[in-house]
Amino acid sequence: MAVDHDKPNPDQLDGAPHPRQSTILFGHEAADIGFQQAMHAGKLHHAWLIQGKEGIGKATLAYRFAQMVLAREDQTNSEIVPGRKLDFSTTGAQLICSDAHPNLLVLRRSWNSKTKKFRTRIVVDDVRELQRFLGNTSGMGKWRVVIIDRADDLNMNAANALLKMLEEPPAFCLFLLVSAEQGKLPTTIISRCQKLRLQSLDASTLRACTSHVADQSQITLPHGDQLSIIFELANGSVRAALEFASGRTLDDYNEIKHILDLLPGIDPQAISALADRLSTRTAEQDYHNFLHLLSTQVSNRIRQIVLAGGGNKHELAQWTQLWETITSRKTEIDLLNLDRGNFILDLFANIEKTAHLNGGLQVATAKQG
Repeated sequence: MAVDHDKPNPDQLDGAPHPRQSTILFGHEAADIGFQQAMHAGKLHHAWLIQGKEGIGKATLAYRFAQMVLAREDQTNSEIVPGRKLDFSTTGAQLICSDAHPNLLVLRRSWNSKTKKFRTRIVVDDVRELQRFLGNTSGMGKWRVVIIDRADDLNMNAANALLKMLEEPPAFCLFLLVSAEQGKLPTTIISRCQKLRLQSLDASTLRACTSHVADQSQITLPHGDQLSIIFELANGSVRAALEFASGRTLDDYNEIKHILDLLPGIDPQAISALADRLSTRTAEQDYHNFLHLLSTQVSNRIRQIVLAGGGNKHELAQWTQLWETITSRKTEIDLLNLDRGNFILDLFANIEKTAHLNGGLQVATAKQG
């Protein structure tokens, strides 16, 4: 289905190729083989829910499945090979790569031409486009494929409209739902899907995939210890590794370490400067990366306290509760587009308060020695 290529793609990492342009899959062999076996046996379930954390290849796998169905219908007896490099020389594959295949619809958050931003949710009007798509005659071959990236973004009305289609799917129609947060999906939708739960990439696969994507993009990876820190922080996510490599991750990592080392004290001027920097329009990615790094370091220190036999259950519960509150508040800030500077100030005020009441994270810091 043709699209307006002047519009950006939601959630695409700047400088990196889009998942539909990937010819090779890194990891997820079991999911890949399972889908191929079902397709070759003629027992392809009409809806697949591809789940897993951000940046591990869910969308890449969805487009891979779409190409298998749309661009290779005449190869149903081909050998099943995990991670097979896809052939992008066919007309169908090239149309998928350019987001112009008439039998492929990608349902995602739509672009608001007035605000010049993507909407925060997939709304029912977007699903009506899907209804029109399914009502049309297939343009190439008998199969039609719908990728919903991400299904977590469906609002209630859109989810209910989609459910009706999943309950009574058209013949030769494949739904591929990409999801990073299963808890946001209605159980009625989940129950009608074949589930593929993808695991985070292991260390060697993460390195290989990140290097491969960086070679095909405008992203330069650091070397040596700096690259090792980035891979450790990425926690199995290629997207996270690439974001960290292209931002100021290492500087932020050291800044957070300094802040946490001072607990239960805190430097108000440094926090104020930090809030000002992260609240600017140009700091979108740095803001999200900073909070990820902060969460990682706090979690690691709490874990070190437990492993060292320090702290007590009440203290650890207070830190855990604080972080659950912060995570919930961040989601609210992002959805409602509220002031991020005030959020950063409140966040560190709560961290300082919790540190004074529970001895800070100095036990963890001492044990790091």
